[in-house]
Parts: sequence; structure tokens; C-alpha cells
Amino acid sequence: MYEKLSADEREQLLLALNTEQRDFLENEVKRGRRTVFANVMRDEKITALKSVDITLQEDERNVTDWLIADFDDFGAGNYGGQCACGRRLRYMFTVEHQKTSKRIQYGRDHLSVFLNIEVKEVNGVINELDRIDHELDELLWKIKDDQYYHEYYERLPDKTVVSDSIKKHIEVNVPLLDRQINRLNKHFEIQMEALEEEQRKIQREVGLEKRQAENRRIKELLRQKKKIDDLLEAERKAQSEAELKRRQQENEREERIAQERREKDAERVKETKAQLGFGATFEDIAYFLVLKGQHSAVAISHIMANDFGFDKRLSVGTMHRPFIYFDVLLALKKQVDNGNLIMDESSNIEDCIFYVNPYREEDSSNETEEEQQQTLSLF
Repeated sequence: MYEKLSADEREQLLLALNTEQRDFLENEVKRGRRTVFANVMRDEKITALKSVDITLQEDERNVTDWLIADFDDFGAGNYGGQCACGRRLRYMFTVEHQKTSKRIQYGRDHLSVFLNIEVKEVNGVINELDRIDHELDELLWKIKDDQYYHEYYERLPDKTVVSDSIKKHIEVNVPLLDRQINRLNKHFEIQMEALEEEQRKIQREVGLEKRQAENRRIKELLRQKKKIDDLLEAERKAQSEAELKRRQQENEREERIAQERREKDAERVKETKAQLGFGATFEDIAYFLVLKGQHSAVAISHIMANDFGFDKRLSVGTMHRPFIYFDVLLALKKQVDNGNLIMDESSNIEDCIFYVNPYREEDSSNETEEEQQQTLSLF
């Protein structure tokens, strides 16, 4: 339900919190991780170490002196960690000797060998750590969306049954987790059932007046429950409508940008044909399109294929670029070599970006800009 945040995104959202909120969330994550690490060291009955990639000294071989100290998840497809064996890692564990402070970084497989446990047990640790990070992401998303759900706590007639962990969220103004909301809902259902049962008991044991007074109290609680439920439903509906509107506006903006781009490309094609004429070469057209403000080699390839009659085939590669892309690239790089263009540093394997060189030297003939324009028009 809640999108997983990258490490950088998580850090940016944490920095936006006040000190009390940030300290609470960071300490909860640390406490949760320490509990997971302590549980695996205890529950798996680790009794011996196996030296892996690192030579242990005699006083470092006592298993009770080692603890899992830290864990890093660099994200799907990212291998920013490094095992003691040199292998790049997504999941990196740090074990630390409590007396010598020696620290070793291991991946999943070598950690299981080091601690002499099954790999599946390490996978269980990773799953538990993922759950902790997922709950942190859930809270950060809720703070970002200004959704705290404290009303689930406030509506309880009897708040003494609520756990200290939930009360702490209220105290430091941190949203409630979905699992905490579910727990409060169960409390609420039980209390409402108890109130209804109390109503029936009173109706059996006391007179009509007291029964009517108690009935009004129960009805008011039920009315408040309905009011809160209606409010929550209205908020969910408003959020859904706002999200739909935002997506529509984004689609309209993207379509407007695409239309402006198509109009600019059409104007460039018109100017290019008007100024270069029918005798222009492949290289002349590619160069002139850069002069007219089109900087993408892929976009220039599409224009030349669709509007100037060159080869319209597309490459069979995964990028599906025009077949003439590399010819365009060679033509523009020739202009780079001549000092007329520069290739932007953002260029990569997917596309190359070119700009007019603002520092290009005048040629030996000292042609004026007007003379150069007249020369181009002769093409």
C-alpha cells in the first residue's frame, strides 16, 4: 500500500520532521533492529564461528563477544555494499567484536557461514528488517500526506486499554501504523459491544427513566461513531478525487508540452527546408537542426526520417531508435571536431545532446554571420 522509499528519500523526509518526531522514529528503528539482531544470536543458539575471508585472532574466537551491529539495504538493483571477500552487495551486515571493536562486513551467504547458521535464517532476519523499514516508510508517507489517524484513539470511550506504544505515537505527534489502527478498531468494537450489552442489562435491572437516559448515552456514542466513520469516508473520497484531479492535470500538462514540442519541431522542419533547399546534404540538415534549437540526436533522427525522406526503419535493439541514428551522430560529432558544436556531458548510451559552441573561432575567411547564412541558403 505504501511505496518503498529509497535511502535518500527516507533521509529527506526525516530531515523535514521536528526534533522530537525524528528522534522517536530513528530510535524506534534502532531498537527494532537491535531486537532482531539479538534474537537471531540467541534463538539460533550460535555456539561457534567460522573464519570467512578474515583471519581471527585467538581472543576473537569467542562467539559471545560478537554481535550483529548494523545492516544496510542499498535498494533493488543497487550494490553499494562490499563483502569482506570483495563481492558487491545489496544487503550488507556488519558484525562487531565487543572487546576489540573489530568490524567485518558480510553479505548474506558469508554471514551464514561466519555464524554457522542456515542461509534461510539470515533471510528471516532480512525479512524482519524489511518489515521495520516498511513501517518507517509508512509513517513517513502518512506525515508527508498529513494523515495521523489519531481520531481512532480519541473516539475510544475507555482509553486505559490502549498500549503505551500507541500512546507514545500520540504524545510525540507521530501517525498511527495500520496495525495499530486495527488494534484500536478491535478495542472500539469490543467497547461498543460492551456498551450495548450494558444497555440491555440496564433495561433489565433498572426503571424506565434510567433505561431511557442510558439509551440516549449509547445512542450518542453510536451517533459519534457514525459521524467519525462518515468523516473518514469523506476524507478518503476527497483524497481519491484529489489524486484523480492531480493525474488529469499532469496528463494535460504532458500533452501540452508534447504539443509545444511538435509545433517547435514542425517550425524547425519548415525553416530548415526553406533555408537549405532541396540540395542540402544529410550532414547539412542534421547540423542546421541543432542551429535551430533541436539538441537531441534521437529527436533529430526522427525528424530527418519522417520529414526529410531518409530511411524510416527503426533499430531492432531495445532502445528502438531510428536506423539512421548513428549516421546523425557521426555527422554531429564531425561538427564537434570542427569546433562548431559541443556535446553535453549528460549524453549517454541512450541519447547524445549537442549545443552550438559559444566559443567557436571565426574561420580564416572571416565570413560575417550574414555571409554564412547566405552560404547555407545556397544548399
